[in-house]
Amino acid sequence: MGIRKSFLRTVGVAVALTCAASANATVFNVGPPGSNFFLTNGSTPTSPSISAFFQNSFAVGGVETGFDDTFQFTIPQDGFGSGSATTSFVVESNRLKITDVIFNGTSYASQLLANNFTGVNISGVPITNGVLNTIQVIGTVTGSNGYTGTATFAASAIPEPASWAMMLVGFGAIGAASRRRRVRTSVSFS
Repeated sequence: MGIRKSFLRTVGVAVALTCAASANATVFNVGPPGSNFFLTNGSTPTSPSISAFFQNSFAVGGVETGFDDTFQFTIPQDGFGSGSATTSFVVESNRLKITDVIFNGTSYASQLLANNFTGVNISGVPITNGVLNTIQVIGTVTGSNGYTGTATFAASAIPEPASWAMMLVGFGAIGAASRRRRVRTSVSFS
């Protein structure tokens, strides 16, 4: 009986820890202005440049608490993403530290910047048409504080239909010119 009670107690502690950790994991989708994740530039999903703002704030009462926030979005075109996430604190009792930012599965470790700022800058992340993209911000907070971030998407340069037409006409002209310039050679034997 002693081993069984010990085992059940261990399982209970593991479940409690798992539930506590998942309580600090939050997922945000793009929302209206003023929400935790919203567009600041780019009126439509197919705009050549789209900018977004993301944030979260905490009040945990002086106990160091971990957080794991995920911001997710889908864009209907290919391109590249970039962004940054930063925080600062003046009083140690309100410290927030970003330990990692994961953009589409790639980890970008946070850096301690001057004057108690922590943050990360990211650029050149490939964004694929119709695929769910994620920005995950992980860290710890003590007291009341928050972080802010920006994300920018730039569409890949895709030739317009007029450009495609001009290229096809150019290829056709090159082909026609090469057909007309055939050199005729005659050989005679004496």
